[in-house]
Amino acid sequence: MDAQSGTPRPAFSRRARGLLISLALASALSAVFYLYSNPQLVIMLTDTLWACF
Repeated sequence: MDAQSGTPRPAFSRRARGLLISLALASALSAVFYLYSNPQLVIMLTDTLWACF
């Protein structure tokens, strides 16, 4: 509990929450860059997109 207001403190502080969000975003971006480093995947995605037109 917070000593001044008597309300319970959140489980994670704002700093910890920001760190977790940053870590999740960095992981997602790393996964995207890893997938795009595979040329066959990029060609397949391009062909799939081109087939829409």
